[in-house]
Amino acid sequence: MLKSATNLNKKNFSIDSILLINLVLAFFPISFVLGNLITNTNLVLFCVLGIFNLRSKILTTKFNLPIKIIFLLFFIIFFSTSLSFIKSLYFEGYEYIHLVRLIKSVMFFRFFLMLIIIYFLNELGILNLKYFFISAVFSSLIVSLDVLYQYIFGVNIIGLISHGHHNSGFFGDELIAGGFIQNFSFFSILFVTLILKNKNYLRFILTTIIICILGISIMLSGNRMPLILFLFGLLLVFLFNNKLRKIIPVSLICLFILFKFILSSDETMKSNYLSMYSNIQGMVSIFVLEPISENDSEKNYEAQGSSTMVTEKDQQSSLHRIKLRFLNDIDKTYRTRLLLTALDTWKKNKIFGNGIKSFRIDCGKLQDSDLLDESAIYEYNLWVHAFLKSKKNRLCSTHPHNYYFEILTETGIVGLFVTLMIASLFVVFILKNFKFFKGNNIENFILLAATISLILESFPFRSSGSIFTTNNATYIILIASIILSHKKR
Repeated sequence: MLKSATNLNKKNFSIDSILLINLVLAFFPISFVLGNLITNTNLVLFCVLGIFNLRSKILTTKFNLPIKIIFLLFFIIFFSTSLSFIKSLYFEGYEYIHLVRLIKSVMFFRFFLMLIIIYFLNELGILNLKYFFISAVFSSLIVSLDVLYQYIFGVNIIGLISHGHHNSGFFGDELIAGGFIQNFSFFSILFVTLILKNKNYLRFILTTIIICILGISIMLSGNRMPLILFLFGLLLVFLFNNKLRKIIPVSLICLFILFKFILSSDETMKSNYLSMYSNIQGMVSIFVLEPISENDSEKNYEAQGSSTMVTEKDQQSSLHRIKLRFLNDIDKTYRTRLLLTALDTWKKNKIFGNGIKSFRIDCGKLQDSDLLDESAIYEYNLWVHAFLKSKKNRLCSTHPHNYYFEILTETGIVGLFVTLMIASLFVVFILKNFKFFKGNNIENFILLAATISLILESFPFRSSGSIFTTNNATYIILIASIILSHKKR
């Protein structure tokens, strides 16, 4: 009798611990709204509960290839920061900021721990992702409605005021509401489709309404890149899932009508989105290469004057070279200048980079000295004049506002190569499992929402926050681990 009661108590405790860890996982979308402290606390609590549930299994289970490659990226982050710390200690003397960066590179492993815990818990059938699914839906819709309320009344439901063309809702002074909505929007869209899968007419109407609410909220948040990514994500849903083939075109038409109405009646919002064109043009120009014509070559060398001697052979070979178009017209965008600065800081250590959170330190040093070093510029030969002009248009910030440039700057070619390996595995996974995105059950919809979300988050041409911040790293690992968890299925 006593033994039976003991077994029952153990069973109840096991059920309670499993429910608790599922609720902690589901709390992540809400924690993003509440701030970094709550997100970090939730992450630590999740890892502790995960280790408790896994115990020795976390050490005995073998890692698959994607997890091994992801671990390699984390190790490179630590290794490059360690090299940077040793270099600064040897040449510049001890500075507290470099020690802090080294500690942060060690602490960054908490995100890898989170990934393998989610992966193993799902493998063992402990996690139930429907709780996370519901939380993501609830969070994105609440924030969306709050942004709409703030735009209409000037304050949100807790009294935070609007910031001109930015309506950040619960996020207050952090102008990231649009990014948050976009991050979890496809969970909401697919959730409505799932629960109404047997009611075609009602599903069509409600899904269209939800898409319009999410899209308009992202637009009114003033965050332009999330709006572009949201529209692109709708096209991906159209391609991946047959059930939404008729809904997406109608939703897009409704969205564009609403966009047109709002922009025609709100000049502030209109000017915000008109300026987006020049930003896109500047971003694209980073990757556009154009052959140098003979006239261009002559003009460049004439501008240099007598300070640089050019041989006939150099002029002939210049016809086969290329120039970056942005060098002659770099003042267009804020982000273009940041990306150029990132390339300059990367050149300090091309192989392993300069370590985690180094950009904010190194770009200041470049602006003070290296960018004005004309002797270093001579090696560019063909476009000395244009290069000198462009060097006056660098800009410092806490990060380059692009994940790939940030990885290149802070982990070098090695880190970028490993990142591209991970991206390649992700593409192969999508191609090999395309048929599963067309499924009509909750697992298929969660996988589809996570896959689209990760595609949008890792889109190479987007502007972004820093990949090494708590919210961004947690979100990426969270979504990636959901996809990894479904790989076996």
